[in-house]
Amino acid sequence: MMIAYYLFSSYLLGTIMTAWLVGKYYGLSLQQQHSGNLGARNAGRALGKKGFILTAIGDGLKGVIVVLIGRYAGYEANIITWAVFFVLLGHLYPFWLRFKGGKGVATIVGALVALNFLYFSIFVISFIAGSYLLKSATFGLCIALVIYSSIVIFADVLPATLLCSVALVLWKHRKNIKERLV
Repeated sequence: MMIAYYLFSSYLLGTIMTAWLVGKYYGLSLQQQHSGNLGARNAGRALGKKGFILTAIGDGLKGVIVVLIGRYAGYEANIITWAVFFVLLGHLYPFWLRFKGGKGVATIVGALVALNFLYFSIFVISFIAGSYLLKSATFGLCIALVIYSSIVIFADVLPATLLCSVALVLWKHRKNIKERLV
């Protein structure tokens, strides 16, 4: 039963939209600005570097917090990676905003850092290389997520349930990917 509470509260934590809070603080509705997305990139476009940083940190902390709570509670990695999935689900589809949230980048990055800091360097290197070679941060992110998750799952560092979270983030970026390919 405690696991169910943990997963449900992970979803609820995910629904705390940092971009919405930062936008309200600055007197803007970020849902009415640029892409309408409640993530760090849109906050940066509308509010500048400070808006981007505040939103990225807040959203990233959601992923970190879920992992740390799971470890503190003594849950195994499989349960913790499901909690990461649920915090992402909350961030992407917050019930109180008609299921229109962010795209999950900062949240999954925060979770990946907390899940395994040593292997996180694989994500960073893959992201930099992919972004540079393909001239696109979106493609760099997608490549980094696929490479990182493949390596940590193959090396048996993290369970395959991590793929559910990666798939969610890639799904939310499908439109960006399609635009870049055309």
